[in-house]
Amino acid sequence: MTITSQEKLSWLRLARSENVGRSTFFRLIEIFGSPAKALEHLHELAQRGGISRKIRIFSQGEAQRELTLSEKFGAEILLFCDENYPRLLRAIPDPSPILTIKGDAELFKSDCIAIVGSRNASFNGISFAKKIALELGQYSIVTVSGMARGIDTAVHEASILSGTIAVIAGGIDNVYPSENDALYKEVMRRGLLISESPFGAPPKGGNFVQRNRLISGLALAVIVVEAGVKSGSLITARFAAEQGREVFAVPGSPFDPRCQGANRLIKDGSNMLESIDDVINELANMKARFADVGYLRETDGEEFEAPLQKIPSDADIEKIREEILEKLSFVPTEIEDIISNLRLPARAVNIALVQLELAEKIVINQGKVSIKTS
Repeated sequence: MTITSQEKLSWLRLARSENVGRSTFFRLIEIFGSPAKALEHLHELAQRGGISRKIRIFSQGEAQRELTLSEKFGAEILLFCDENYPRLLRAIPDPSPILTIKGDAELFKSDCIAIVGSRNASFNGISFAKKIALELGQYSIVTVSGMARGIDTAVHEASILSGTIAVIAGGIDNVYPSENDALYKEVMRRGLLISESPFGAPPKGGNFVQRNRLISGLALAVIVVEAGVKSGSLITARFAAEQGREVFAVPGSPFDPRCQGANRLIKDGSNMLESIDDVINELANMKARFADVGYLRETDGEEFEAPLQKIPSDADIEKIREEILEKLSFVPTEIEDIISNLRLPARAVNIALVQLELAEKIVINQGKVSIKTS
């Protein structure tokens, strides 16, 4: 599919506009057929959802500036409808509409395994992470990690020559932590950097959690080397399980708090990893699981050609909004369950959900909906 420069700007504007989450972005495309048409209706949709002010729409100038800065930096902005968009990432519940990448995009075509672990890693944990990363490289498997201190750093360093992908929480130009500046430049030169944040954006707390879902989403499996019971690595493992990926955990001493999270994963049914053979023996099964995941969805080539269908009446949508808000709780509910329980056309429910998220009444994440807490 050929995307014009104006279509790319519209795509970027919609994705960066206020209150347009990943799920809502794609629902807007389904409803209106193109980002340009969706942009025309954002204010109206938000106001019908119950917000009194106008939401902030990313301007044409801001979008052009982000494109220009990215290009000057040597980075590339990938749209979801781009044929080079990573194949496995298409299969997760909430893929990024936009990725900014810098480095060797050919690594997307390789088999990828994520390795994550403690920032405050032990000597043994770092040594084992490096060993596994090196051995994966001998099988032409690319590693994926998050450029953090400890295990992540060890993984990128060990596999820089065989192939490594670093998913960062800030903008593509933002080195974090600063001590990894030399590693960042080396990965940029020999491997691949990925970000879903705008160019120049600082890394913020919530971005690290969302980064973790990309780490697991890019990979066939996630290996947890060391992790405390409240570690971000366990969040990555949870994302991996939700995305249908295999989870491997390295057993450790019950006396070391850095190992308690990994040990719990094993206790709860994750694969125990003692050597590279544990991963390689499952590789064929893991690849077969995603053999049918294509580089483009059937509708991707028609997004900018889709006709603007008749929208259900305002009165109908208002009733659906009220019913959704009445039955939702702070516990996330699957969107498919909402559609099924309401016994209403998916299109009408999707419009109501879009309006409510734009109006900041609900939160949509990982295909689930909950009441916004603040």
